[in-house]
Amino acid sequence: MAEANEPADDDAAAVPPGFVALRGASGYLEHFGQIYVDRARRVVAVRIGPQHLNPLGIPHGGMLATLADTAIGMMMMLEAGRQHPAVTASLSLDYFDAARVGDWVEAHVTFDKMGSRLRFGSCRLLAGERCLLRATAIFSVLPPRA
Repeated sequence: MAEANEPADDDAAAVPPGFVALRGASGYLEHFGQIYVDRARRVVAVRIGPQHLNPLGIPHGGMLATLADTAIGMMMMLEAGRQHPAVTASLSLDYFDAARVGDWVEAHVTFDKMGSRLRFGSCRLLAGERCLLRATAIFSVLPPRA
């Protein structure tokens, strides 16, 4: 995924300083919605849109899980210099609150251990001051391709 300095949507003023839009998403993430990243702070963010909602009118739990998993994995990849890709081996989630359409949701990532075989990290999804979700993850580093 490449980064661009300008947001993809017309509401550029709604994107906080320090965030850049990710470009070139493919596969599943191509349909997820515009993702923003602030590398320096290890934060990945998205603006909640109608496409993220479940039948109750709140963001689908799977959407929030995807954001958490993507944020942790992306920041680990950037930290490791992209040389050693890793895949999710375990993801644990605790849901605390619901977001609403229009909310700017940030995934704040921290690393617990960046090992050569396993990586451990966590994140909190925040909508303003409200913590929506806490995630912990273990990623398995892939062996070099033969």
